Amino acid sequence: MKGVVLAAGLGTRFKSEKSKLLHPLLGKPVIWHTVNSLKRGGINDITLVISEATEEIKEHLEGVEYVYQDNPKGGTGDALLSFLKQNGDYHGYLFVINGDTPLVKPETIKNMIAFLNLTEEYEGIKPSGIVMTASIENPYGYGRVIKDDENHLVAIREEKDATEKEREIKEVNSGVYILKKDDTEKALKAIKPSKVTGELYLTEALNYLAEKGLIVKVFNASEPTEILGINTRLDLAIAESVLRIRINLEWMERGVTIHSPETVWIEPKVEIDKDVEIFPNAFLKGKTKIGKNAVIGTGSVIEDTIIEEGVTVEPYTIIKNSTIKEKAVVGPFAHVRENTIIGEGSHIGNFVEVKKCTIERDVKAKHLSYLGDATVGRGTNIGAGTVTANYDGKKKHKTNIGEQAFIGSNSLLIAPINIGSLSYIAGGSVINKDVPEGSLAVERAELKILKDKGKKKLQK
Repeated sequence: MKGVVLAAGLGTRFKSEKSKLLHPLLGKPVIWHTVNSLKRGGINDITLVISEATEEIKEHLEGVEYVYQDNPKGGTGDALLSFLKQNGDYHGYLFVINGDTPLVKPETIKNMIAFLNLTEEYEGIKPSGIVMTASIENPYGYGRVIKDDENHLVAIREEKDATEKEREIKEVNSGVYILKKDDTEKALKAIKPSKVTGELYLTEALNYLAEKGLIVKVFNASEPTEILGINTRLDLAIAESVLRIRINLEWMERGVTIHSPETVWIEPKVEIDKDVEIFPNAFLKGKTKIGKNAVIGTGSVIEDTIIEEGVTVEPYTIIKNSTIKEKAVVGPFAHVRENTIIGEGSHIGNFVEVKKCTIERDVKAKHLSYLGDATVGRGTNIGAGTVTANYDGKKKHKTNIGEQAFIGSNSLLIAPINIGSLSYIAGGSVINKDVPEGSLAVERAELKILKDKGKKKLQK
């Protein structure tokens, strides 16, 4: 079965200079979610019907084909015809979906295909199509689905064309179909564009098939939210909330504890192991992986990062493109930037910023420090207020600190520099030369105490 995604429309109601299909939905473009659902639903041969206005989509997807619709205002029927013109040798079924319908579940796609197979096997018929529908309390604006007692489609009646009785029908068209290619092509060539809009509607092709006595089955979606299309910014916000809750429920079913799941943001590529505990307002983004028994604190933002087993990320910590090794503690209010490794059992604490560093195991940097472009050896202690001055105005330079060193509070290490293992840097020192292993380094101006001078200044 081939998948066909209709993605050529301009989406003018969205009021954007770029296609609505490229706007982010839980960290990925809207169109990515639609295509991802097809792939997870077992459809890997996928073609997108696009236009010049939507060809930027190509930059965001892999493993799909493209067909251009010359007239993106030509309607859904014209879009499918654009696909059919380039696939004349194919005679099987098509799974057709609008690109702005990202909430259709992979399970629903699988079930819809299984429904087709059961119809062929047990009823002995090959239907010309299957229409996915949903029953909603307020069907205003949707095409009503009229069917007979055998669950066969009679017609899809648009709101403006429906009778008063037909408008009472709560089962509506989703715009998601399985269609027999040859029958659909004949129908599309037989119907005429709308006299009002000039568009060729795919729903009219389905009505044509039903009128000719061909069987079009009806399949009801598991949840009404699956048929939600993205036409406005409000639709996008609603879809994001639905998708977020779905993902969170899925992780909770797999053994993850999520406190206040309605506040937690987990993007679709994130991986989480069992017995992870996630607190409110946490954001897990990109390709982040969270290991067993990790704790993710309130308000943390973690992106494209590996969090290993037993790690504690304290509240309001930001970590990006890094690795946090087993049983390390990061935060609260820490900032771990790109290409950093925090070693096993190490503690990066309050208001510490780390960038492009390799921090070995059991290192402590608990307060108010900046470590940039540095290597810190096992068991070293970094005192509060320590800064590795890595930038000279033109280039970045490395700081290398050995094992079990002690860097006193308010030290300034001017890179490039090497601090040997078991070295002791006295607090308040400015170090601009290498310190050999086991040495004590002190650099302070002589302290002067002038008796009564302070009192006189204050009395003035």
